[in-house]
Formats: sequence, C-alpha cells, structure tokens
Amino acid sequence: MTCPSQIDIKMVQALLTALEADNQEQATVLLDDLTQLRESELYQRLSVLTNNLHGTLDQLIDNQLLLQTKHDIPEVTERLEYVLSSTEEACDKTLVSTEKAMVLSESISELIQDALLSDTQQAQIQCLLSELNTELTNILLSQSFQDLTGQVLNRVVLTISSLEQSLIQLISESGHDYAAIPDREKDDTIQKSAEMKGIGPNVTQKSKQDSVGSQDDVDDLLGELGI
Repeated sequence: MTCPSQIDIKMVQALLTALEADNQEQATVLLDDLTQLRESELYQRLSVLTNNLHGTLDQLIDNQLLLQTKHDIPEVTERLEYVLSSTEEACDKTLVSTEKAMVLSESISELIQDALLSDTQQAQIQCLLSELNTELTNILLSQSFQDLTGQVLNRVVLTISSLEQSLIQLISESGHDYAAIPDREKDDTIQKSAEMKGIGPNVTQKSKQDSVGSQDDVDDLLGELGI
C-alpha cells in the first residue's frame, strides 16, 4: 500500500471503519501507514531544523558566540569561584575572631568579680558584657548565610560549566577549531569602562597575567629613569 504524503481524513475514517468491522489486518495496515507518515513528517521537520542549525553554526565565525564561549564564560566562572572562595575565607575569619572575642568577654567577666568595684559597677559591667555576648552570638548566627550563598553559587558555577562544555562540543561538531579561536582585542578604555560598570578588579588568571605584564613595563620604565 502506498503511503500518502500527508494525513487524510479518509485514512482516519477507513481506520475507524476497519476497527468497527473488527478487521484487524486492515486496521494494522492503515495504522502502520499513519505511523510511517507521522514519522516521515517528524523526520522532515528535524531535517529542516538540522539544516537551519548547520547554517547557523557555519556563520558562527562571524558571531560573538565563539569569543563568548572561549573567553567570557570561563572568566565569569572564575569570577564566581573567586567570590565563593573570598566569601568563605572572610566568613571563617569572622567566626574565629568572634569566638575569640567571646572567650575574652568571659575572661573579663571573671576578672571583674575579683576587682575592687562596687556592686553597682559590677552589675553595669556584667550587663554590658552580656549585651556584647549577645551581639557576638548574632554575628555567629548571621554567618550561616555563607552556607546558603555558597550552595547557590556552586550550583550556578556547575550550570555555567555544563553550558560551556555543551557549547564547546557544539562548536567542535560544527567544524570549527575551538583551540584556534583568537583572543579578544585588548582595549584599555573598554576594560576600564567595564570595571566601572561592576565587572571588578583583576581576579582571573588572564587579567592577572595582563596586570603583571603592565607592571613589568612600569618597572622597566622606572629602571631606565634610574628610579
């Protein structure tokens, strides 16, 4: 039986008639035809999508996606990791200092009990120390934010890294050499403008290398001047 190019209402009616007549053989043939037709349409649509995708990928060389995948995404990931590690380090230092301050507060409380102070003075000092301990406890409790933000940032980093790998694979499968993607053109004016907009200081390996190179140039110039 020849399969038509599109689903026709007559085919559906014929299938219903075969089912009502309990003609399983005819119903099976008609159902197979409809299934093949549907699959054929899906393949055609997928073929169109694939061709469009290949056409888009062929134009990647003129698109910013290549540069963004190789340079921008890794830089964003590195900056997030820097924020994560810096926040964790600052949180740890805060916890250690707060715990030490609480121990010192307890030591002061013990010392004033032996000091020649009036009951009123001791009561006032104890009250102040109690308030101090309360504030220190609040600091300790507030540091729990680091665990939550750390989890969120870790998830974001994983998501971005997964996206990066998918894009790299897509670029490679499109026939482009990922390793051959050129570096971005350097522009000090654009870099300074970006930092003013909140991109931040040199915290990535690439930016640190650029910074070191600039510092070497400065040192060479100062050396030539005898400074």
